[in-house]
Amino acid sequence: MTSVAQTKFSGIAIDASLPNGWQVQEENYGQISISNTNEEAAIILMEHGWATEQVILHNMQQNIQEEGIEAALASDVMQLENGDYIALYQGYAGQQQVILVAVVSKSKLWQVGGVMTIVMALQENFKDSYQDMAVEISKSIRYRPFMNRLAQQKANMFKGRKLMRFSSYYTSDYDNTISVGSSGKTTINFCSNGQFAFDGYSDFSAGGGAFDGHVSSNNSAGVGLWSLMMIHDYMVLRLVSNAGEVNYMPIERYTEDGAYYINGDKWVIGGSDICN
Repeated sequence: MTSVAQTKFSGIAIDASLPNGWQVQEENYGQISISNTNEEAAIILMEHGWATEQVILHNMQQNIQEEGIEAALASDVMQLENGDYIALYQGYAGQQQVILVAVVSKSKLWQVGGVMTIVMALQENFKDSYQDMAVEISKSIRYRPFMNRLAQQKANMFKGRKLMRFSSYYTSDYDNTISVGSSGKTTINFCSNGQFAFDGYSDFSAGGGAFDGHVSSNNSAGVGLWSLMMIHDYMVLRLVSNAGEVNYMPIERYTEDGAYYINGDKWVIGGSDICN
């Protein structure tokens, strides 16, 4: 594989060398799509939050499901000399049969997680050289810290605090004889030691006709590590759950009265009840 100079990505805190002719097509938080006009294949760099070898092996046994792609494991999962893991998958992208090679690397710099490098092609177009390409790209990855100096300063806004989102919904029929309503609250606590705790409750009520009743449920789920990144001058909260899921929360704007707008939703900030 003939590589160009390392490319610095913003959607994932990495640099990596791409083969000649391959260019970034789309860059999202935690995922990068790369294409080549002369190749009937695609490269996907996808962030993962897997912490241990056992978790990596378990997840590589599962199907790959991503934006219209579903593929099942079609080979053994093998460990490479540098510690990365590689496997082949077969499945469908839309209605077309595809083969994927996936190479998973784990970052020593990050506390948990790393990047999965995927090369995908239609079954009839897949080449053995795509496996080598995936391996070389994965080997070239250089992990960067999530938080630069500015991000570390901005992160102080959230340490020992919580973000809360409230939602409600109500509707009734024309005669106002049947009504349905629901409300919910989501809370994310940000601890100074880098951990987060997510909890929420939902309240659903329906009245009128045969629907008289009231149901209330509480649930708590989601703990892990949080960090704050500065991406294109925007603050972006990055959450990695203990289950290995990575979520990004881009802050579009915030106001002096403590309102934060994230993915179109309004969140309010306050002191955390469970951590400092």
